[in-house]
Amino acid sequence: MGSRSVSEASILLLLSVIVRGELPDGVSCDPGVTITGGTVTLSNGVAVGSVLRYICPSGFYPDPTASRTCQSSGQWSTMRDSRRRTVRKAACRGFRCPPPTVEHGSFFPRRGSHVPGDMVSIVCDDGYQLRGSSSRSCLPNGRWNGSTTACDDGMGTCPNPGIPPGSIKTGKNYDVGDKVQYRCQGDLVLIGSSVRVCLETGVWTGSEPSCQHKFSFDLPEEVAMHFSSSFSLLLSESKEEPVKSDQLGRKIILRQNEKLYIYVLLDVSGSITRDDFQTAKEILSKFIDMIGRFEVSVRYAILLFGSQTRDVVHIGAEESSDSREVSDIVSAMKYDDYVVKRNLGTNVTGAFKTVYGMMSYARTNMKDRLDEWMQIRHVILVFTDGRANVDGVPTGIMNRIRSFLEIENSREDYLDVYVFGLGQNADKEQINSIASKKANERHAFFLANETHLNTVFNHLLDLSSVGSLCGFANKSLNATDEQRSYPWFTDILHNQKPNSRCSGSIVAPQWILTAAHCFGNLANEDPSDLSIRVGSSVKIIVKIEQIIVHPQYNLTGKIAKKIREFYDYDVALIKLATELKFTTDIRPICLPCTEETSVALRRSRTGTSCSDHESDLLPMSGIVEAKFVRTKNYLQTLENVKIKMAGQARAECERDALRAGVYVNVSDVKEVVTDRFLCTGGNQEAVSCKGDSGGPLSVGKLYRYIQVGVVSWGVKDVCMASSPPVDARDFHLNVFRVVDWLREHLAGSVRFLQPRPGP
Repeated sequence: MGSRSVSEASILLLLSVIVRGELPDGVSCDPGVTITGGTVTLSNGVAVGSVLRYICPSGFYPDPTASRTCQSSGQWSTMRDSRRRTVRKAACRGFRCPPPTVEHGSFFPRRGSHVPGDMVSIVCDDGYQLRGSSSRSCLPNGRWNGSTTACDDGMGTCPNPGIPPGSIKTGKNYDVGDKVQYRCQGDLVLIGSSVRVCLETGVWTGSEPSCQHKFSFDLPEEVAMHFSSSFSLLLSESKEEPVKSDQLGRKIILRQNEKLYIYVLLDVSGSITRDDFQTAKEILSKFIDMIGRFEVSVRYAILLFGSQTRDVVHIGAEESSDSREVSDIVSAMKYDDYVVKRNLGTNVTGAFKTVYGMMSYARTNMKDRLDEWMQIRHVILVFTDGRANVDGVPTGIMNRIRSFLEIENSREDYLDVYVFGLGQNADKEQINSIASKKANERHAFFLANETHLNTVFNHLLDLSSVGSLCGFANKSLNATDEQRSYPWFTDILHNQKPNSRCSGSIVAPQWILTAAHCFGNLANEDPSDLSIRVGSSVKIIVKIEQIIVHPQYNLTGKIAKKIREFYDYDVALIKLATELKFTTDIRPICLPCTEETSVALRRSRTGTSCSDHESDLLPMSGIVEAKFVRTKNYLQTLENVKIKMAGQARAECERDALRAGVYVNVSDVKEVVTDRFLCTGGNQEAVSCKGDSGGPLSVGKLYRYIQVGVVSWGVKDVCMASSPPVDARDFHLNVFRVVDWLREHLAGSVRFLQPRPGP
């Protein structure tokens, strides 16, 4: 063996000392380092090995570097510009957008670069059609909004793919088999596909490229839009309509009973702080809990990696298919157990090797069921804030995984790799190399910190693609009106009486649940005088085919006892003339005692009873938080109320029923309030207004809502008052008490639980 130089030996000695956690005594770096226009953070004070990070405000980036390291010499690592010249002082510089490039067209105004807020308009030459955005704005992160603009003459099999701002395109032929290649100008980094091929179908392979500043971040709202539009498609049911070609996301649906394996890779290298770790835990726990609300069979693997990888949950473990248990395991993880000095590196390759090993294990266990194995879809979620500095780049192992799953054989939909690069140290080129690249989708994202992940995952359920699934409150970033948070709500209108209305809820494609008293004598007559209004941003009027009132409802049933109005069994179903097409704005609410609600409650769809649902949703002890829609002065709002289930609260709620004008001569409240009613209101709690009858009273379970009551009657009409008095109460028909009747009429449209046989 040849001898090493003194300097080489010193470096190796220093590295071995640092790995053991034994930092040189008495050596520290200057604590007074600053950046013009920004702030500084230190991972370990001014000790040797500490990482100094420059933090700039939104719209700015640190120049010439984002971080420096305290060296054994007591000096912070040297800063150099793009020409390798030494720089003494760091400064925050404003992002600028590169000018667009348009073949066969032009843009104006023309500038060498553009500052955030600038807008350009794009026009095509005669004979060319504009594709993409005709005007674009420069965003605070130095990127243009909208999509790449191209001027196309329609002569090729594939359309002109355009030239992303800041890039250079090679290739001008767009027929089957032709390629286009992209590279970025200057210091910009290419994200997406650098090579795209024209297919016989007239589409380009891969994902649309973009050229980004190395220090720029994605806006959290933008990440949420792209991630949710892609990932949520994996969670849809087979009965869902295909996604339109102009929508984000692929045209595939994970059919009911197909399986999904999700591998979560979380970076716990030395730069991860305790707060970062806690934030990541909360996000992952919420994510796993949310996935458990879908009708998809999921297994999880949770891997934490630094220099080494530890699997917290193995894909083959018994608990990996129990989202509740996996979520609890994630919540119980402790920072000090995983972020340790001997595990400070960032070995992304090792983490992917562990994933590969888990896939091999799972396939071996299914060797007699290979057809079933080939139908499993795999999703890898990687969260990292650093660069792969151990065991080389992960491209090789990623290619092995793709080969193992036979992804190249027209099976692109069976593997998705999403990578979230966190912080300014994220290596964009490396992250882009391992993330999936699919048409009309993005899989590589760059966020400033872990807290921005909250925005992303809170908006994951922008679920226009799961309109057929019940009870999902819309989380769309584009939802500017509150009505989109209750897309099942309907107005029941009287065509001859504009001021007469009731409310209802969509429970199936052709069925509305409402109150019986809304119809008077119309239930036995031609229902053509009524219509249903659905939707939020776009109102749709639907005709009624049939009205079905509960057979035990009889408003005048106690006249002999001088009780003028009796609302027991105040429930009805409306059958629409045509089926509704479910969308983001029109979606059914979940009903109790159904398979859909078992999933929403994370209960087994077999062996779960209606009483199990009732104990989860309406426990007899305490108060239950619920919501209903109130229409006051033509304005609809979602109100929070408390259902008084038992004890003194229930007794007081019932007693106030006798304050209603029609019951002033009633002495026994049980004559008008049966055990089929739920009671809300009191203590200035929101109460219903005229026209709210028939609307849903719902209980939320994370992202899904289940209807437990139908608004029936109230003690006082106080909607013109600034706040309701303490004795204002509402009574709602308990949906659990009419499940058999609902099953009788809705069995072909809703999957009810099978009733348990009697003794």
